Amino acid sequence: MVMRWIYGLCLLGLLASSTLVHADVASRLMERYVQALQQKDGAALATLLGADARIKVTLLMGREPPMVISLTRAEYLQQQRALWNFANDYAVTVSDRSVPEKGEGAAVTFEQKERYQLLQGTLNRNSQMTLRTTRDGKSAITEIQARIKQW
Repeated sequence: MVMRWIYGLCLLGLLASSTLVHADVASRLMERYVQALQQKDGAALATLLGADARIKVTLLMGREPPMVISLTRAEYLQQQRALWNFANDYAVTVSDRSVPEKGEGAAVTFEQKERYQLLQGTLNRNSQMTLRTTRDGKSAITEIQARIKQW
């Protein structure tokens, strides 16, 4: 009976350490994601996204109904490169990071703030971001969800 109890504790310890390791991988991916944005590095951003990554953007525009846009990996990378090419003084910061463990993988949530000049105007975006990863041992972002307010 004591051996079963010890075995159970060891198993719980292994599961807990696996969860912590996966959460740490997700946190490192998020840090590399932000660094790629800050450096306007499309190649680095591309390496972070899984081949089948799904991107869902919800645009919150004042009193209008939210607009939901789904993008493929390629479309997301193209949109990001276009922003970097046409905007001036692009800056991005993050805050309020958390790594809740959910089902098949970890999800890093954070607030992302962007500011840039486009067509003689300064635009600001506040985004509630979620980057998801899977437990299959790959260090890749499989899903991005963003709720964006822009003014």
